Amino acid sequence: MEQRSREEFDMVNDILHHACTGAIIALLFSTPKKTWFYLLLGAAAALLPDVTKELFQDSLLHSLIAAPFAAALFAGILKTIFKKEPFMRIFGSFLAAFVFGHLLLDLIDNGNAIFYPFVKEELEYSIISKSTPLVWIIALAAISAGLAFKRIRLLSAAGILTILLYIGFQAAAKEMVTNALHERYPFPNAAITVFPTGEWPWEAMNWSYHARSEQFLASGDSNATGGKISETLFYFTAPGEGLRYRVEEWTKTRESFVLKCFDEQNGQIVYFESSDGIHWRPAA
Repeated sequence: MEQRSREEFDMVNDILHHACTGAIIALLFSTPKKTWFYLLLGAAAALLPDVTKELFQDSLLHSLIAAPFAAALFAGILKTIFKKEPFMRIFGSFLAAFVFGHLLLDLIDNGNAIFYPFVKEELEYSIISKSTPLVWIIALAAISAGLAFKRIRLLSAAGILTILLYIGFQAAAKEMVTNALHERYPFPNAAITVFPTGEWPWEAMNWSYHARSEQFLASGDSNATGGKISETLFYFTAPGEGLRYRVEEWTKTRESFVLKCFDEQNGQIVYFESSDGIHWRPAA
């Protein structure tokens, strides 16, 4: 039941995430007499890629390549209904909401096949947690204030700027956490993956990480600056022995690296050393 409630929350959050962002972007193109038209247009444009994906199980509208064609098609349809509205204004608002309200948001949270069908793999630069409501709360607050004070374009721009500042903060935090992890796990050729997990940027631990190389595996959580790292696991993999040695200390002497490990198979402390951080041998 709890898992189902969480999934329902995430689904509603995702809808608001895209719809409110698309709406606030499209409102930059609005006029006083067409505020609600552009608000609804932006929300619909930002939700469209997920609608077609659910209906047709296709990723075509999650692609930057398809974006201008989709915008031109829907702008043409809307132009036949709203004859006095300039085609380029409809096209521009639809395209901006489509790209920035969905495709690029996906890219910075859970990933997106943004160059589909030429590159079918999903690309991602995860700096915003999919579960955070912060983006749509900022957008909704700015839209509401704009409608209330009749300064919709000005306050929409302010809301977009606030969202961009949040994204910039998250990008800087990811860089700080990644650098802190490279210092904590100085083994050669380490592949370190950092991704946001907290709903709010001020949470005590709002980033998770995986660090992996041929001989090491580590994972855990970190705060936004990398100053507080909570390690879930850290293992040294001796050739042919699997995840047997849990690393308890990593030290560097003048001439070599030394690992203090707990052998989970035999229940005892063992030591390994290396002069280059790559070739390890049992310490004498």
